[in-house]
Amino acid sequence: MRREVRIALVVLAQLACFWFFLLHAPSHEGGLMSDRLPQSPALRRHRCLPIAHRDRRFVRPGVCVTADERLRTLEDLVYALKVLLENAQVAYWLDSGSLLGQYRAQELIPWDYNADFGVTMRGLEHLRASESDDVEVPEGYELAVFNSSRFKAGDCSKAVPARFVDTKLGFYANIFAFQESKGLFKDIVRPAAAGAVEEEVGDGVVVETLLGPEPSELWHRCVHCPEVEEEGENPSRRPRNASQVKKHFQIPKDWVFPLRPCKLEVFEVMCPAQSVPYLMYIFGNRFLTPELWE
Repeated sequence: MRREVRIALVVLAQLACFWFFLLHAPSHEGGLMSDRLPQSPALRRHRCLPIAHRDRRFVRPGVCVTADERLRTLEDLVYALKVLLENAQVAYWLDSGSLLGQYRAQELIPWDYNADFGVTMRGLEHLRASESDDVEVPEGYELAVFNSSRFKAGDCSKAVPARFVDTKLGFYANIFAFQESKGLFKDIVRPAAAGAVEEEVGDGVVVETLLGPEPSELWHRCVHCPEVEEEGENPSRRPRNASQVKKHFQIPKDWVFPLRPCKLEVFEVMCPAQSVPYLMYIFGNRFLTPELWE
């Protein structure tokens, strides 16, 4: 009888260890806890997240951070950044995944790992300027700005010229600077209610004022963004990994301006004038269908 009891205790201990592993194992593509495999919502919310997509300067070794904590942190971060930009009178709007969450449910996407904002080049220059006394960074956050005499660059680059970072856990918002230019645009997703274009050049291609950030690999998920070939690049040596493909997100200015207020969580932020074509251009026609990513 004692032998059976010992065996039962050993089995229970092994099951407990296996459950602990499932609960705390980091996710990685193709691994045991890959997002390609089905997971219960409770398991996803309470397991420890990997340190990817966080500012490593603020990652504390051995500290478990769950998806629920990430979501709460990003909600607070978005509100703090909104207040900073509005106080500095910098025009901004929700972009990419943050705009997608707002349009779907007026909240951030629970499995998104950062926030995304857009600003104009004029707004970026205001953030860069050392004499901009109205740019006040609240306690618990860091504003990193590329090529600024006032703020450190951090992990910023031409592709992501500014980043707003939570200094407790390292989650952040990317701030993309949209440059204005004249160019050709093949109007694949323009709604019927859109305004008149400046010049029609045939086959759905128009000439008009465009807005877009620096081309980069960060836009590799963009469905309609054209790929960018480097000058003198050999096509046979182009990256096979989709995440390494450089794309250019560039859309008509009237999709963005005039900005409009929209609700996110329990507060208001600014959104593009036409969220639907904006989101369709990035995520495709099925952008309302939830898709998990990590």
